[in-house]
Amino acid sequence: MPAYVGPPVRIAVMGVTGSGKSTFIEQVTQLQGIKIGHQYESCTTDVEPFEFELDGRHVTLIDTPGFNDSSRSEAEVLTEIANYLDFTYRNPPHLKLNGIVYMQSIQDPRMYGSSLRNLKMFKDLCGESPMKSVLLTTNRWDTARSCGEFDKAVAKETELRDKANFWQPLIARGARMVRWDSDDTRGGAVEIVRALMGAAPEVLQIQRELVEQEKRLVDTTAGNTVNEEVLRVEKEYQAELVKIRSEMQEAVAARDEEVKEALEQSKKDYERKLGKIREEQDLLHYERRNETRRMQNEMDDLRSAYDRKLEKQLSAQKLDFDEVVAKLTANQGKLRHEQRVAMQAEIDEMKKEKSGKRSAGQLIMKILPLVGTVVLGAFGIPFAFGGS
Repeated sequence: MPAYVGPPVRIAVMGVTGSGKSTFIEQVTQLQGIKIGHQYESCTTDVEPFEFELDGRHVTLIDTPGFNDSSRSEAEVLTEIANYLDFTYRNPPHLKLNGIVYMQSIQDPRMYGSSLRNLKMFKDLCGESPMKSVLLTTNRWDTARSCGEFDKAVAKETELRDKANFWQPLIARGARMVRWDSDDTRGGAVEIVRALMGAAPEVLQIQRELVEQEKRLVDTTAGNTVNEEVLRVEKEYQAELVKIRSEMQEAVAARDEEVKEALEQSKKDYERKLGKIREEQDLLHYERRNETRRMQNEMDDLRSAYDRKLEKQLSAQKLDFDEVVAKLTANQGKLRHEQRVAMQAEIDEMKKEKSGKRSAGQLIMKILPLVGTVVLGAFGIPFAFGGS
């Protein structure tokens, strides 16, 4: 192990999908194999740390899922990030962040509703004091120049800096704005990291709320921001369902089969959306995760292409169910209370199966959304990362 000249440095890289987080990390670390997304398709599905040496210091850059991930809800993204921040601060050596690089493409045409909401979630996640160690990093300046839109990009930068519903409140609390060209040499990205290496480690607001105040995720400031939107959308979908049911009754009375069939399809669509919204509520309220409906819906969602591949890998490991349970049980004290309760419920449910039908892989697939891949890896279950 090399002898480092100072304390380790930990910097999170956050922002919306497609803002250049993974590209930034690849340039700074010079590590190969970092998955890079294109446009609004996200390649970062989990929190993932990347370690390297810079100026004799041991530096970790932490890649995070995009706040507006095309394949995951805001509740899922917040849960993934919160679980990582909770676990690494709750347990020795009680890690804190030296800073955060918040990425924003200067080419984004406007700050739409979800972007503003995600910005609020980011602010609520950080709290006030850590904001002085945040670098609001705009990129894609190279694209703006090549497209002849540099002046337009500068105007966008001014808007981000000065508007009260954009970055002005963050800057007022000490955050700084910087530019980064993704086609620049490594030097530009490295200088951004260097700007945070001297900052003292800070406890984020969500870490203080989860660990020191023992709040449930839904009761944290950031969790409440996401939950408010979930409740708003649920109310909207319920109102649409009431309207559709009324129109269906009218179609039946008029014997209009064509309209009735169209409304029936709309009804199914909104019922599916409501089911998804309720899953997001379950994610923020761990104590509701024991419901049979939730368990079945979650397993259905997990049957995506990625998770089928992961389950196949887990099956190939020929893992022992009792051994996995023992590792989970031995480490449950490292989790917050709501996670422990939910995990134990999943274990108890699986134990009801006959011994020959108990699957370590299926148990891990159920536990994975509760704690995340980084935590399972720390428990001595590295195959959760999809390795061989």
